[in-house]
Amino acid sequence: MNFFRSQTMGYYKLIIPRESAWNVMNELAELDCIHFVDYDPTLPMINRPFANYIKRCDDLLVKISLIEHEMKKYQKKITYCKDVNFLIKNFKQLIKERSKASHTYLDEIENDIDKKHQQLIEQSTNMENLHERRNKLIEHKSVLLKGEALLGQSFFQPANYVAEGYVNLQGKELDDIKVLQGSVKFNYLVGVINKEDQIRFKRIIFRITKGNAWMNTMDIESDQIVDTKNDDAKIIKSVFVVVYPGGGGSNVITNKLNKICESFQVAKYTFPENNMIFQEKLRSIETELVETRNLLEMTKNQVEAYLDDFQRVYQNSNCSQLEELKLFLVKEKYLYTQLNYLRVQGSVLYGSIWLPQGADIKVDQALREVQTNYEGLPTGQLQISPPEGTRPPPTFFETNEVTWGFQEIVNTYGMPRYKEINPGLFTVMTFPFLFGVMFADIGHGFCLLLLGIYLCVYNKEIKESDSLMKHALIVRHMVLMMGFWAFYNGWIYNDFMSVPINLFGSCYETQPVENPRYEDEQEWVQKDQSCVYPFGIDPVWMCVPNELTFMNSYKMKLAVIIGVIQMSFGIILKGINAIYFKNWIDFIFEFIPQLTFFICSFGWMDFLIIYKWFVNWTGKTDEAPSIITLMINMILAPGKPVDPPLWGDGQSEASTQTALLLIALFCIPIILLPKPLIINSQNKKHHAQGASNLTENLNKDLYQKINEDSEGTQENSEAHAEQSGGGHHEEFGDIFVHQVIETIEFVLGSISNTASYLRLWALSLAHGQLAEVFFQMCLNGGISSGGFVGAIRLLIGYAIFSMATFGVLMMMDVMECFLHALRLHWVEFQSKFFKADGYAFERCSYAKVMQDNAVPKEE
Repeated sequence: MNFFRSQTMGYYKLIIPRESAWNVMNELAELDCIHFVDYDPTLPMINRPFANYIKRCDDLLVKISLIEHEMKKYQKKITYCKDVNFLIKNFKQLIKERSKASHTYLDEIENDIDKKHQQLIEQSTNMENLHERRNKLIEHKSVLLKGEALLGQSFFQPANYVAEGYVNLQGKELDDIKVLQGSVKFNYLVGVINKEDQIRFKRIIFRITKGNAWMNTMDIESDQIVDTKNDDAKIIKSVFVVVYPGGGGSNVITNKLNKICESFQVAKYTFPENNMIFQEKLRSIETELVETRNLLEMTKNQVEAYLDDFQRVYQNSNCSQLEELKLFLVKEKYLYTQLNYLRVQGSVLYGSIWLPQGADIKVDQALREVQTNYEGLPTGQLQISPPEGTRPPPTFFETNEVTWGFQEIVNTYGMPRYKEINPGLFTVMTFPFLFGVMFADIGHGFCLLLLGIYLCVYNKEIKESDSLMKHALIVRHMVLMMGFWAFYNGWIYNDFMSVPINLFGSCYETQPVENPRYEDEQEWVQKDQSCVYPFGIDPVWMCVPNELTFMNSYKMKLAVIIGVIQMSFGIILKGINAIYFKNWIDFIFEFIPQLTFFICSFGWMDFLIIYKWFVNWTGKTDEAPSIITLMINMILAPGKPVDPPLWGDGQSEASTQTALLLIALFCIPIILLPKPLIINSQNKKHHAQGASNLTENLNKDLYQKINEDSEGTQENSEAHAEQSGGGHHEEFGDIFVHQVIETIEFVLGSISNTASYLRLWALSLAHGQLAEVFFQMCLNGGISSGGFVGAIRLLIGYAIFSMATFGVLMMMDVMECFLHALRLHWVEFQSKFFKADGYAFERCSYAKVMQDNAVPKEE
């Protein structure tokens, strides 16, 4: 079972001649089954042999992204690749048909992209310049037209004389200022400013001139001026006119206004001296505008012609030319990245790889195909080799659409060790179940179940659409299973949005009380002593005064039972791991005492809960003992007769509890002491053997060192040093402290982890109470009122009820239950056996890296 334990790995040496390195790697990357071992992880990528090729690919990808940006700017449709395997075959066939060396195709692609990119940049720059010129002409034209409308014809007439001094223009209208024009020389400032800066501009001018200036503005049509630096977005600008008294360009007010315009980056224009010049200037601007528009249209057509070439889907292709070029560059960059993991020595590349069991046949076949397809090129060699260094093999699980999401939950916490039991296998079953225990509701669970069914049935249609549901497709099976278990557990709790369902007929009926405290007082009486509600909880328990007490007690005990069972199973998995790895120290001195301790303490508590459920306490509920009291007295009052007892006279129960307590306490020193003592003894023995064999192995060490220097392998020396007894071993103090921490964590963790499973009860309680509050506040009033008013209240209440249910219970509570189920698996369950210190098998795969880049990024 490859999902129970990771696939068996083999360690191999790969030898590739440099002249055929591209062809060999191109074949191997299509296999999806090779994990390349980096020969020197500390060496930066920039110092590796093929770093220059990677940089070239990065530069070309940047240019492709700029072209893609232009295509989106001009609203050109890009056909993205939906089948990367088809594209990989096309690349392979295209390169095979060329008469040149395979790796030189990148040079052709580079020249083609550079040429087209340069042409596009030139045309885009011309477009920007033309747009800037057009904007200036439109602004100048608007200044003339709007300025004339604001100033009028009288401002073309020269003043008779210049009056120096202060003229108060505050609060005056333009007509009043025109009256003064005959005796006072007025300066004017005309320009264009962004509309969003108008208010600030006016305020500053008012403060600088102290009200000794008149200003007015008029907006330019919003669809005329474009921002060339922001994808040709429209800019709203306004023409402003400032009139102020003064007698020349050296005027103090003039200097201050010029500085203000510079700070706001305002475009200033001069107003014609007379009407004749005004008309000539206007005609000249109009002529230039027509020429600029024609040039813009021609340049735009040229740019679109370039972009159409990138948009086109060529024959034997399934995507646009731009997308094809991008994915080819991604493929080339990935190929050279993998080649950088190999060590170059002369004209040969040496590397180490991990292969799953049986994959070596595929690699040998691929190497033979290189020699067959490319005549005259030498192929690579694959040689089995013992693993180097102390690092274990990578972990690899073959997942499918169902198991992928659950395996990601495990991998997010940590990658399993090589050949360690995979928690993902059990997470597939337990994660949706624990979620369902917390989210248990027939109605809400059914809604989640319907969503899962919809995502599974219509996944192809949703994938091809632009629906937001597309992002949930990857976990559609998880949603389906979570909805099923929430629906199922809703029937167990008999809870339909806080309303019980009497599906099978209750085992209780009402009858009058013998001595009623008030008129028509009734009580619930069991119809038949042997009557049992067929499935779930009898709905009568939702109608009695002690409903909350009963349901809390039931859900709390059920949560503890589920938790103890799951954690016990986790400890059992630890023992299975110890047997598989033949780690008998862990099996004898950790697994056995830990399982014994857990069963004698919390397993005993589960036994008491279940035994109490099997006893009929009808008529003697006062004699029923409290489970919590029994567990407390087991520790604080060992040997004392139990009163009231769960069975017998209480003495046998007390004796059993005392025996279990002694066994549990005896297990603690067994967990703590033997393991560090044995490991310390083994370390001393190995160290002594290494010292005695040091002289004997000296020549072997020297020979090994020479080989390592010639091969450049650092890991071999470390592995051989440890094998020859020179490796570092832990001190006894470190081992003992580590074991003390492990023991305390297990003993105290058993208590805290068991209490942590009470979240199954707490979340279920919160869900049920929220549903009940929404029902009572939104629907119950309308149902109780009846009539027309009740119908209106019910209609309004139902709308509020629906929104509250969707927002709080179907969104927030789903996320809350999901996170708590995640916590129970990561902390409570997996901590019992899961080390999570492995590393993933990184497949060398064209398909994977191209698929990741074929998906368009969200804007």
